Amino acid sequence: MIFLLQLRVTMNIDLSFFFVLDVLAWAGAVMLGFLFLTAPSKNRVANVFLGVFLWSLSMEICGVLLEGLYDMGLEGNEFQLLPTSLLTIPLLFLYVDQTIHARFNKTNLLWLIPGMLAIVLWSFGMGDEVPIRIPLDYLFNIGLLLITLFKLKKHRQKVNDFYSDLQNKTLSWIKAIVFIYLGFHMLWIVEDLIGIQNEAYTEPFALISTILTFFMVYWIGYNGFSQYEILTLDFSLTEGKQENNQPSEETIEQEREHFHKIETSIKEQKLFADSTLTLSSLAEALEMKDRELSRLINQYAGANFYQYINRLRTQEFKILIESPKAKQLSILGLAQEAGFSSKSTFYTAFKASEGMTPKQYEQRLKKSE
Repeated sequence: MIFLLQLRVTMNIDLSFFFVLDVLAWAGAVMLGFLFLTAPSKNRVANVFLGVFLWSLSMEICGVLLEGLYDMGLEGNEFQLLPTSLLTIPLLFLYVDQTIHARFNKTNLLWLIPGMLAIVLWSFGMGDEVPIRIPLDYLFNIGLLLITLFKLKKHRQKVNDFYSDLQNKTLSWIKAIVFIYLGFHMLWIVEDLIGIQNEAYTEPFALISTILTFFMVYWIGYNGFSQYEILTLDFSLTEGKQENNQPSEETIEQEREHFHKIETSIKEQKLFADSTLTLSSLAEALEMKDRELSRLINQYAGANFYQYINRLRTQEFKILIESPKAKQLSILGLAQEAGFSSKSTFYTAFKASEGMTPKQYEQRLKKSE
């Protein structure tokens, strides 16, 4: 017996470039979510939040795909997806909070309540009957995104007081994701307002969202797996109570002299040349408390730990570039000798200190010879 399989196509599917991008974004979110959930990591809880975040995002992308298929002629609209628009941003927030803090704060799970409530209402068929649901969704998500930005800003300040190299430690890639999501919400608000007048005008907004979503999914995948483990240091060590009492002139002079001795030890022993130097390791080498060292650097060097150590490294580089080693090593080689571990940190610190690039400084030295 010969069976003939006849595939009846009841729709005209236009596999456009943007439709393919949506498919790839959806597939990437599902796959990366699974990998984050199963990948071994010191920051296991954070990875779980990131994995579920990607799955929540994949549900939203899938909804866009289904809408596209229905527009192309797919018959029926029986399949309904879970409404995850109020879960995606809270899961991103939970990932950020858990990445920054070593201890899990259970109260942050309260941010998931609106999303869970939306799912309950949807399961009873009441989700679309709330007239102000969409404006409330926007307000909730935008508010939480702004809170996330504030948390990232505070984290950046703490990192500056603790590390001498900020590469992969500032979570700047997540900051970019937050700004993309803020852009999404602005686009969606404008799209909704314009759609009231004429839905034809909303197509460019949908295409922009498609492109940004595609790149965002794979950007998260790349950076999520390469994220530096920052949980090994306790930032609370630098958070002491600020004393309201104004120190006397004599105390200030004694502390300034004490800091001068500390700085002399750092320079003589070239402790700054350790590319992995942190506030804790420097304090240990100087037999001091982290909090006290951080306070002295901030008060008497007029800089945070990151700025101070890289200022010393810049001074060392300027000495090395005029030494015989300059004939043996490249500019980056000399920078590594001075303690810089990355090109980006070196160039940023040097330009902030000297107002020019290392290459321009080298050329200026050659002209003066």
